[in-house]
Amino acid sequence: MLIRDRLDVLFEDEEFAGLYPPDGRPGLSPGQLALVSVLQFAENLSDRAAADAVRTRI
Repeated sequence: MLIRDRLDVLFEDEEFAGLYPPDGRPGLSPGQLALVSVLQFAENLSDRAAADAVRTRI
C-alpha cells in the first residue's frame, strides 16, 4: 500500500480505452490491472500470489 500511496495514479484508464470495446460488461479498471502487473513483476510474484496480495491489501 505504501507503493500505491506514493505512486498515486500511475496509469489512467483513458490510456487503455482503445483496447476495449465500447459496449459490453464493465470490467476492472485497466489502470489498476496494469499497476498490479508492474508490481507483480517487481515483486517476482506468480499470478496466484499477486491475486492473493491484491485481495489481502485492498
